[in-house]
Amino acid sequence: MLQFIRYFAILFLSPKISRSRLKSFAEDHILRLTANNPGGIFTSILTAVTTAYNAYFGDLSSETLNLTVQESKTIAMNESRVALEARLSDNNALVTYTYRNDESTYHLFYPNGMNEYLDASIDDLETISGRYKSVLASHSGDFSNDFVSEYNTIQQTFVDNRSAQTTAKANVSSERSDMATSKVTLANQLTVNLLTIATKYVGDESKAAVYFNQAIINAAFTESASKVENDINPRETQNDFDNTSGPEIKYKMSVEGPGTLYFGFGETAETLIDANTGKAVNETEDKTFTASEMGYTSEKLFLNVTNSEAVTLSYAIERV
Repeated sequence: MLQFIRYFAILFLSPKISRSRLKSFAEDHILRLTANNPGGIFTSILTAVTTAYNAYFGDLSSETLNLTVQESKTIAMNESRVALEARLSDNNALVTYTYRNDESTYHLFYPNGMNEYLDASIDDLETISGRYKSVLASHSGDFSNDFVSEYNTIQQTFVDNRSAQTTAKANVSSERSDMATSKVTLANQLTVNLLTIATKYVGDESKAAVYFNQAIINAAFTESASKVENDINPRETQNDFDNTSGPEIKYKMSVEGPGTLYFGFGETAETLIDANTGKAVNETEDKTFTASEMGYTSEKLFLNVTNSEAVTLSYAIERV
C-alpha cells in the first residue's frame, strides 16, 4: 500500500542516524551534488545544504570545544576544593588552641566539626566556607593578618573556580540547544534536496545513487541495532530500540549535559518515560540495566528515552 504521508516527513532525523553518520552522509551528498549540477539547476539547494551543514557541524565543533573547557574548569574547581578543605583542616588546630577556653566561639568556626566541610556538597561548601569567612572576619583580631588573608584567598579561588565551572556548563547547554535546531535544519534541507532531485528525474531510479550514498544510511541503521547516540530536545521522547528479544538483555546508558533523562519500555514508540515507568540517568553516571528493570514486558516492547528538562541533552545507549 502506498503511504503518501512519508513523502511529507523530515527524513534523516532519526535518532538511529548518529552524528558521525549524518556528517559523512551530508559531506558525500554535497560532493556528489557539486559534481552533478547540470546547468546549475541545483545551485540553490547546493547552497542551502552547504549552509545547513556548516551551521550544524560548526555547532558540533563549538560543543566539543566547550566540553573541553568545562572539563578543565571542573579539574580546577576540584583542585581548589581540595586546597580549601586542607586549609580548613590546618586552621582547625590553631582555632582550637586559640579558643581552648571559649568553646562557644570555636563552634562558630566549626559548628558541626570538620566533617561538615569534608562531607559537604559543592554548593553547600561554597555557603559554609563563606560563613567561616565571615566568622573569621569578625574575630580577625585573634589571628595574624597572614592567617586571615591566606584563608580568604583560598576560599575565593574556590568560589571563582566554581563560578567558572558553572558558566562553562551553561555554555555547553547553549551549544546543545543550537545543535538541536541546526540538526533539524540540516535534516530538513537534505529531505528537500532528495525531493527536489527526485522531481527532476521521475522514473529514472538510477539517479538516486548519483546524488546519495544509500550505504551510509544503511550502515547507520545497522549500527543502531546495538547502539544509539543522539541529542534530545526539551520535553521530547525518542524511541531507540524496538527489537529487544528478552527481559535479560542489558543496556548501558550515559548522558551529557546538566540534567536527567529517563529510559524505559513503553507500549508505543511515543510513550513518555518518567521516574515511575523507567530509570533515571544523569550526567555524572554511566548506568547499566536489564530490560526487565526498565519495564520490558510482552506488551511493552519499545525502549524510549524522555527529556523532561528545559535544556537539550545528549545521550548514548548501547546493548551490552
